[in-house]
Amino acid sequence: MQIKKLAYLLFVLSSLIFIWAMQSENLVVYSISKTIPLIILILLVDRKTLYNKLIIGGFVFSLIGDILLMRTVDLFVPGLIAFLTAHLFYIYAFWLWNKKLQLLSSLPFYLYGFLIFLFLNQALGELKIPVVFYIFVITTMLWRSALQYNRQDKMGKWAFWGALFFVSSDSMIALSKFN
Repeated sequence: MQIKKLAYLLFVLSSLIFIWAMQSENLVVYSISKTIPLIILILLVDRKTLYNKLIIGGFVFSLIGDILLMRTVDLFVPGLIAFLTAHLFYIYAFWLWNKKLQLLSSLPFYLYGFLIFLFLNQALGELKIPVVFYIFVITTMLWRSALQYNRQDKMGKWAFWGALFFVSSDSMIALSKFN
Protein backbone atom coordinates (compact mmCIF):
# COMPACT_ATOMS: atom_id res chain seq x y z
CA MET A 1 0.00 0.00 0.00
CA GLN A 2 2.87 2.41 0.75
CA ILE A 3 4.25 1.89 -2.76
CA LYS A 4 0.91 2.96 -4.27
CA LYS A 5 0.85 6.10 -2.12
CA LEU A 6 4.39 6.90 -3.21
CA ALA A 7 3.47 6.29 -6.84
CA TYR A 8 0.48 8.65 -6.56
CA LEU A 9 2.70 11.27 -4.95
CA LEU A 10 5.26 10.88 -7.76
CA PHE A 11 2.45 11.13 -10.32
CA VAL A 12 1.23 14.44 -8.87
CA LEU A 13 4.75 15.78 -8.42
CA SER A 14 5.84 14.89 -11.96
CA SER A 15 2.62 16.40 -13.34
CA LEU A 16 3.33 19.66 -11.51
CA ILE A 17 6.94 19.66 -12.74
CA PHE A 18 5.67 19.06 -16.27
CA ILE A 19 3.30 22.04 -16.02
CA TRP A 20 6.14 24.21 -14.69
CA ALA A 21 8.50 23.03 -17.45
CA MET A 22 5.86 23.74 -20.09
CA GLN A 23 5.33 27.27 -18.76
CA SER A 24 9.04 28.01 -18.40
CA GLU A 25 9.85 26.35 -21.76
CA ASN A 26 12.52 24.16 -20.18
CA LEU A 27 12.71 21.56 -22.96
CA VAL A 28 14.83 18.99 -21.09
CA VAL A 29 12.66 18.91 -17.95
CA TYR A 30 9.53 19.08 -20.12
CA SER A 31 10.59 16.05 -22.16
CA ILE A 32 11.52 13.95 -19.12
CA SER A 33 8.56 14.91 -16.93
CA LYS A 34 5.99 14.45 -19.71
CA THR A 35 6.43 10.68 -19.77
CA ILE A 36 6.62 9.98 -16.02
CA PRO A 37 2.87 10.22 -15.19
CA LEU A 38 1.98 7.68 -17.91
CA ILE A 39 4.77 5.32 -16.86
CA ILE A 40 3.44 5.47 -13.29
CA LEU A 41 -0.12 4.78 -14.49
CA ILE A 42 1.10 1.82 -16.53
CA LEU A 43 2.78 0.41 -13.43
CA LEU A 44 -0.16 1.13 -11.10
CA VAL A 45 -3.04 -0.43 -13.04
CA ASP A 46 -3.92 -3.93 -11.88
CA ARG A 47 -3.50 -6.44 -14.71
CA LYS A 48 -6.13 -8.95 -13.57
CA THR A 49 -8.91 -8.10 -16.04
CA LEU A 50 -9.05 -7.76 -19.81
CA TYR A 51 -10.52 -4.27 -19.33
CA ASN A 52 -7.46 -3.16 -17.34
CA LYS A 53 -5.06 -4.82 -19.79
CA LEU A 54 -6.69 -2.86 -22.62
CA ILE A 55 -6.43 0.36 -20.63
CA ILE A 56 -2.72 -0.37 -20.08
CA GLY A 57 -2.34 -0.98 -23.82
CA GLY A 58 -3.93 2.43 -24.40
CA PHE A 59 -1.52 3.99 -21.90
CA VAL A 60 1.46 2.38 -23.66
CA PHE A 61 0.43 3.76 -27.06
CA SER A 62 -0.32 7.14 -25.46
CA LEU A 63 3.21 7.12 -24.05
CA ILE A 64 4.60 6.32 -27.51
CA GLY A 65 2.49 9.14 -28.96
CA ASP A 66 3.78 11.57 -26.34
CA ILE A 67 7.37 10.66 -27.18
CA LEU A 68 6.81 10.95 -30.94
CA LEU A 69 5.18 14.38 -30.56
CA MET A 70 7.87 15.87 -28.32
CA ARG A 71 9.43 18.97 -29.83
CA THR A 72 12.79 17.20 -29.96
CA VAL A 73 11.33 14.35 -32.05
CA ASP A 74 8.29 16.00 -33.71
CA LEU A 75 6.89 13.11 -35.76
CA PHE A 76 3.29 14.27 -36.17
CA VAL A 77 1.76 11.50 -38.30
CA PRO A 78 3.42 8.60 -36.39
CA GLY A 79 2.37 10.32 -33.13
CA LEU A 80 -1.18 10.63 -34.43
CA ILE A 81 -1.16 6.92 -35.34
CA ALA A 82 0.11 5.99 -31.86
CA PHE A 83 -2.66 8.01 -30.18
CA LEU A 84 -5.22 6.61 -32.63
CA THR A 85 -4.13 3.10 -31.62
CA ALA A 86 -4.40 4.08 -27.94
CA HIS A 87 -7.97 5.29 -28.48
CA LEU A 88 -8.89 2.01 -30.18
CA PHE A 89 -7.67 0.16 -27.06
CA TYR A 90 -9.76 2.47 -24.86
CA ILE A 91 -12.85 2.11 -27.08
CA TYR A 92 -12.62 -1.67 -26.96
CA ALA A 93 -12.22 -1.63 -23.17
CA PHE A 94 -15.21 0.71 -22.77
CA TRP A 95 -17.27 -1.38 -25.18
CA LEU A 96 -16.51 -4.52 -23.15
CA TRP A 97 -18.05 -2.86 -20.13
CA ASN A 98 -21.13 -1.54 -21.95
CA LYS A 99 -22.03 -3.16 -25.27
CA LYS A 100 -25.24 -1.19 -25.76
CA LEU A 101 -25.05 1.16 -28.72
CA GLN A 102 -27.13 4.01 -27.26
CA LEU A 103 -26.60 6.03 -30.44
CA LEU A 104 -28.72 8.97 -29.32
CA SER A 105 -26.27 9.61 -26.48
CA SER A 106 -23.46 9.96 -29.04
CA LEU A 107 -24.93 13.05 -30.71
CA PRO A 108 -23.42 15.74 -28.43
CA PHE A 109 -19.99 14.11 -28.73
CA TYR A 110 -20.07 13.85 -32.53
CA LEU A 111 -21.43 17.39 -32.76
CA TYR A 112 -18.38 18.56 -30.78
CA GLY A 113 -16.07 16.59 -33.10
CA PHE A 114 -17.79 18.11 -36.14
CA LEU A 115 -17.38 21.64 -34.74
CA ILE A 116 -13.68 21.05 -34.08
CA PHE A 117 -13.34 19.83 -37.66
CA LEU A 118 -15.07 22.96 -38.97
CA PHE A 119 -12.57 25.15 -37.08
CA LEU A 120 -9.61 23.16 -38.43
CA ASN A 121 -10.85 22.37 -41.93
CA GLN A 122 -9.21 25.23 -43.87
CA ALA A 123 -5.75 24.63 -42.36
CA LEU A 124 -5.57 20.83 -42.62
CA GLY A 125 -4.44 20.50 -46.23
CA GLU A 126 -3.18 16.98 -46.96
CA LEU A 127 -3.79 15.95 -43.35
CA LYS A 128 -7.57 16.38 -43.69
CA ILE A 129 -8.43 12.67 -44.04
CA PRO A 130 -6.15 11.40 -41.22
CA VAL A 131 -7.34 14.20 -38.90
CA VAL A 132 -11.02 13.55 -39.70
CA PHE A 133 -10.51 9.86 -38.93
CA TYR A 134 -8.66 10.75 -35.70
CA ILE A 135 -11.45 13.15 -34.63
CA PHE A 136 -14.02 10.41 -35.26
CA VAL A 137 -12.07 7.87 -33.20
CA ILE A 138 -11.26 10.20 -30.28
CA THR A 139 -14.89 11.38 -30.21
CA THR A 140 -16.05 7.76 -30.14
CA MET A 141 -13.63 7.11 -27.26
CA LEU A 142 -15.06 10.03 -25.28
CA TRP A 143 -18.65 8.93 -25.95
CA ARG A 144 -17.97 5.32 -24.94
CA SER A 145 -16.20 6.51 -21.77
CA ALA A 146 -19.26 8.60 -20.86
CA LEU A 147 -21.45 5.50 -21.09
CA GLN A 148 -19.61 3.96 -18.16
CA TYR A 149 -19.65 7.03 -15.91
CA ASN A 150 -22.28 5.50 -13.58
CA ARG A 151 -20.47 2.20 -13.01
CA GLN A 152 -20.55 0.84 -9.47
CA ASP A 153 -16.78 1.18 -9.12
CA LYS A 154 -14.73 4.34 -9.62
CA MET A 155 -13.18 3.17 -12.91
CA GLY A 156 -16.02 4.59 -15.00
CA LYS A 157 -15.62 8.05 -13.55
CA TRP A 158 -11.82 7.92 -13.92
CA ALA A 159 -12.20 6.73 -17.52
CA PHE A 160 -14.62 9.53 -18.37
CA TRP A 161 -12.58 12.29 -16.74
CA GLY A 162 -9.38 10.97 -18.32
CA ALA A 163 -11.05 10.87 -21.74
CA LEU A 164 -12.50 14.34 -21.27
CA PHE A 165 -9.10 15.79 -20.33
CA PHE A 166 -7.52 13.96 -23.26
CA VAL A 167 -10.04 15.34 -25.77
CA SER A 168 -9.77 18.84 -24.27
CA SER A 169 -5.98 18.72 -24.49
CA ASP A 170 -6.02 17.36 -28.05
CA SER A 171 -8.55 20.02 -29.06
CA MET A 172 -6.34 22.81 -27.72
CA ILE A 173 -3.25 21.31 -29.39
CA ALA A 174 -5.09 20.98 -32.72
CA LEU A 175 -6.49 24.51 -32.55
CA SER A 176 -3.04 25.95 -31.83
CA LYS A 177 -1.27 23.78 -34.44
CA PHE A 178 -3.70 24.35 -37.32
CA ASN A 179 -4.89 27.91 -36.69
